[in-house]
Amino acid sequence: MAQTTILAAGNTEAESTEIAVAAGASITVGIFAAAGPIPATAVGTVKQSTPGAKNPIVQLTNYKPSEVLVGPGTYTVKRRAHEGAAVGVFIED
Repeated sequence: MAQTTILAAGNTEAESTEIAVAAGASITVGIFAAAGPIPATAVGTVKQSTPGAKNPIVQLTNYKPSEVLVGPGTYTVKRRAHEGAAVGVFIED
């Protein structure tokens, strides 16, 4: 399985590039700390694109750092600003 960073590690609020998951496929999305453990204050909200607004579906934290997304669907991850180690977002397929 290959890992790809879709949002570089940082501490400021930012949103990842889109994650397109084909029908019948699945992909793992997760957060990672650039060094050391994921800070307790770091949160990445996974949002699913819809014909309207993006709907939040799950939060990634130091206790739940990854989630399997099932297609079809298009998703992004919004990182909340936080203190501590820089945190990024990756996918693994």
